[in-house]
Amino acid sequence: MTSSTEPGNTEPVNQTASKSESETPIQEPAAEPQTAAPGPRDQANANDDAALDASPADTTATDSTGDVRHTDEGASASDDSGATSNDSNATSDDSSATSDTATPQPTVVKLSEKEKLQKAAAATSYKDLPTLLSLQKRLQRLMTPDVDVEHTANDPDVPEHDTGPTENTAASNPTTAQTDEDLVQVAGQLGALIAEHHAWQQTLSNEVERSVTTMSSYIADGRVREAQSLWDRSQNSIKRLATDEQERLQAQLAPLKLELNKLLDWKKFASSEKKKELIEKMEALTTDESAPPQKAKLIRALQDEWKLLGHSDDNDELWTRFSELAKVAFEPCKIYFKERKEKQAANLIARNNICEQLEAYAETMDADAVDLAEVSKLENQAREDWKKYAPVAQAKIKNLQKRFNTVLSDLRQKKRHALQAHNAQKQALIEQAQALLTQEDLPAAIQQAKTLQQDWKALGAGSFKDDRKLWTDFRAACDALFARRDAISKEQKQQQRQVSSVARDHLKNIAALLSLSDEEFSQSRGQFNTLSREFRAALTPDLKAERKPLQDQFNQLSRKYETRLRTTPDKKDLQLMQQVQAKAALCQAHEETLLTGTTPEISSEALETAWNELERIGDADIEKAMKKRFTQLLQQLEKPTEWPAMAAKQETRARELCVAAEIMSGVDTPSSDKAIRMQQQLNQLQRGLGRMPLTQKDKLQQMQQTDLEFLCIGPLLPLSRSTLQNRLQHIRQKI
Repeated sequence: MTSSTEPGNTEPVNQTASKSESETPIQEPAAEPQTAAPGPRDQANANDDAALDASPADTTATDSTGDVRHTDEGASASDDSGATSNDSNATSDDSSATSDTATPQPTVVKLSEKEKLQKAAAATSYKDLPTLLSLQKRLQRLMTPDVDVEHTANDPDVPEHDTGPTENTAASNPTTAQTDEDLVQVAGQLGALIAEHHAWQQTLSNEVERSVTTMSSYIADGRVREAQSLWDRSQNSIKRLATDEQERLQAQLAPLKLELNKLLDWKKFASSEKKKELIEKMEALTTDESAPPQKAKLIRALQDEWKLLGHSDDNDELWTRFSELAKVAFEPCKIYFKERKEKQAANLIARNNICEQLEAYAETMDADAVDLAEVSKLENQAREDWKKYAPVAQAKIKNLQKRFNTVLSDLRQKKRHALQAHNAQKQALIEQAQALLTQEDLPAAIQQAKTLQQDWKALGAGSFKDDRKLWTDFRAACDALFARRDAISKEQKQQQRQVSSVARDHLKNIAALLSLSDEEFSQSRGQFNTLSREFRAALTPDLKAERKPLQDQFNQLSRKYETRLRTTPDKKDLQLMQQVQAKAALCQAHEETLLTGTTPEISSEALETAWNELERIGDADIEKAMKKRFTQLLQQLEKPTEWPAMAAKQETRARELCVAAEIMSGVDTPSSDKAIRMQQQLNQLQRGLGRMPLTQKDKLQQMQQTDLEFLCIGPLLPLSRSTLQNRLQHIRQKI
């Protein structure tokens, strides 16, 4: 079978060789030519003497399985051949004796038969059964009288198997055995080895029988490689068994060999087809645009898959095609890896420069003046640059990384010592801050604490973990000191608030006067004067910082009070306003009902009765204007559809009234009424060029007249009336 030429390919086992090795039974060694057959006793003595005289180095060898076994001279030959061999040895001994007479030889210490037997038993493996049986037979002769042996060997009545060597002869004939304890020990040793041999043979046989079942399962599942490997192991195990056991197990394995051969033939066909498929995939990779690293992995994966396929038909031709396509597909990867190699070389130079710079910095660093922030920044930057200049050739990375780690370790060691001194300084500041807590002079302690805070800041940052703990302790001491100051300050403020509470109550009462109605406010002068005197009495020097804010608040309230008092109408004017408001309210209630499209549930007579019950307005012009509004209400009481048009007309009149007041007071007019304002200003210019400006009193009187005229206007939509009233209120506040 032709072997594959690709590297690393694992080919199936040669079928012809496996068959000849596994199916041919183990042949016994050919017997040597026979001479005159010696007697049974002479034959056994000669054979066993040969086994005992041979040294362990001469009588043992290593078989093909690696097990130690004896050679044919003492193990596998028959008793007759052993006798012939020993006769030759005897002749050779005679020759040696003759030559010894001629030439003196050194004296050789000859071992006794018992010593030879002990030595041979210790050097024999349990796997060499023929030698063990031969040694056991010789031991039996040493332990049994000659007469008994000869009688037993020549007695036809004794069964044939009793004349052969047995495993426990010495043990089964205690009455005839010699009392030599050494021979008894050797007998036990040989018996144990023979028993171990039989157990080993049985284990091998069981393993092969189990392999038959497992191999059948492998073949059924198509697992060729596992089945072939198990077949080879089974054949190696069978070689170590007896002939009859070999024939029995080979008979069980014979049907599986045929199935395995069929599976191997199928595998070769499938392997050939799979290799053609791999060639197609490799050909597709020649035009693939994947990234070179990924493409190289794909090529390597196809190559590894090829190696697992084993031998196939047209193996050499397919491998040649596959390897050529692999070279073409790998060409872009080759360029990439070349560039990467160049980049690795550049990165190697850059990393060496980093190490050199760090080493130079470490050598020039002053251990007593280490800038912790600078060292930390340098270390972090070095780590970032180290990661930046990657990758580096694998062969260079270990020593280079070690160099980098060494210099960083040196920097960290110096940084650690500097950090310990840094922490000691901060700990001293903490102790000083804690000592300030018991100082009686609180202002001086506060000032010293601020100085300690500046000293702490000047030390700069250290280790994050250490700084967090130290800062917590330092801040706790400072906070406790400042908390003491705050507690005293809070207590002082509490006392001041208690002292100033009376003055604040007076200010609240003065502010409450400003919210009175005009009638009540016009009579509040006495209350204001009383509250002012009480406030000045409560404004004691103990208030310190609060004194000025309280005084400013009182002055502001006084100015507001005086301003409103000047603008508040007198009693007659207030009475006139009340009369107008009462009649305006009567008209407004029914006008708003009509504006909703609903007729009021009141007759004209009832409405007129309600009007007559109201007090007559003291100003004839205002009374006339209000009467006109009421008459309009009576006339249109049953016509709600005409009221929206009337409301729009009256709204225009009310806007003109507000704009006139805004011009008089100098207040801005909304953008929606800018046109009205421009027209009125133009009319005023035409009528009154050279007129004197109005005084404050004139403005107040004119504003009061505007309020009365506004109440006489109706109907108005509720939203419009509210908006215009707010404009008039704003004008009054400005005046």
